[in-house]
Amino acid sequence: MVNVIMGIFETVLIISVGFLIKKYVFLEPDMEPKKRHIFYAVCFPIIAAVFIIFGKDAASLTVIVSLGIYICLAREKRRLFGLLLTIPFLGIINGLFVPIILVPPFLLSLSETWTTVYQLAVYTVLALLLLLFYFKGRKWRVWFHENLKNRSLRVSERGLLWIVGIVMMLFVNAGVMSVVTNGGDVQTPVSYEPEVVSFIGIASLAAFVMSVTIIVMIMQGNKRSFYHERLSGMQSGMITFMAEVVENRDDNTGGHIKRTAKYVEVISRELKKKGVYTDILTDRYMSDMAISAPLHDIGKIHIPDAVLNKPGRLTDEEFAIMKTHTLAGEKLLTYAKSELGDSEYLDMAMQMAAYHHEWWNGKGYPYGISGEDIPLCARIMAVADVFDALTSKRCYKSAMPLEKAYSIIREESGTHFDPAIVDAFFAGSKDIEAMLDTE
Repeated sequence: MVNVIMGIFETVLIISVGFLIKKYVFLEPDMEPKKRHIFYAVCFPIIAAVFIIFGKDAASLTVIVSLGIYICLAREKRRLFGLLLTIPFLGIINGLFVPIILVPPFLLSLSETWTTVYQLAVYTVLALLLLLFYFKGRKWRVWFHENLKNRSLRVSERGLLWIVGIVMMLFVNAGVMSVVTNGGDVQTPVSYEPEVVSFIGIASLAAFVMSVTIIVMIMQGNKRSFYHERLSGMQSGMITFMAEVVENRDDNTGGHIKRTAKYVEVISRELKKKGVYTDILTDRYMSDMAISAPLHDIGKIHIPDAVLNKPGRLTDEEFAIMKTHTLAGEKLLTYAKSELGDSEYLDMAMQMAAYHHEWWNGKGYPYGISGEDIPLCARIMAVADVFDALTSKRCYKSAMPLEKAYSIIREESGTHFDPAIVDAFFAGSKDIEAMLDTE
């Protein structure tokens, strides 16, 4: 009877710990509530039946398989890969349980009775900790779930979890499981010397401590990554706000900087799809470009209102003043960089501010550089900026019809604009038009 109770305890704990590791360590998503309830209604009776017919070991294996199926059904992509996660899961779960359940009684040479008492005590403590987490951790769980979309494991962290899982499985199968319980008696297999088994026991405990430490470090690292993402989001919001303050000086609604940033994202994505400039368009580069884009006209803060908001055509002198916003933006962002320290997105913002009016054929300003001497981010911004200027209402003109704006962009490919970027722009035209429709 006692063995049955401990078997139930162990199976329930493996289910609970397995789902906790799935969600809070591997960051695997949950199913929708309705599907999740159906899954539980089908899965739990099967585990119970396997336990009754075949015993706790078969039930534990069924739990792991069920966990893999759950991961597959909850994922939106790469579902079959979820089944492979049962490998590190099995190692980590067994690696966490076996050392604390079986090894200490063996090393301490406890009798059958005291081994049973010890194991029941461990199961009880673990059960109480899970109940405490369930009742006292609800607020934290809700917060974690709401922010799960901002959390992810790095490739190195996933690899580390796989290594931990496999190492723990090896300890369990090759060593720790050599310390087995048979009718409550802790035995040493005849194929192992006592010194060898003792070493295995101590090593398994060390591996257990190391595994817990690594899992905690990964969770803490993920937490830091999450807060870094939140801080980056706040930074990005502040950048957009400051850029809008500048932009609103010339009677715009501030929509210009948001639209151009979206156009930049579309163009860069299409360039990558086409396999163009892929050596430059890394995920980090594209992310920095999206953050930096709102600052491309930051230098307009130095342009007098009389020029910035003039309803008619600018004179040559006024246009010369307007053109200085590129150099003013470069100077401002260079100063910001000197005060705030090196930053890739500030470097990119500086390039966009300085060079977004340069032409592919070298007839732009302020430096008159041409071709690929113009930074890629500035070439992309050039197309986005001109298209938005053409299709937006300004103090000196009405919005241009979409087809006419498209025609101008096509005509200036190879002169004003990088032809590859123009091709990418038109490849993403449906997304761009969708953005126009939401304004």
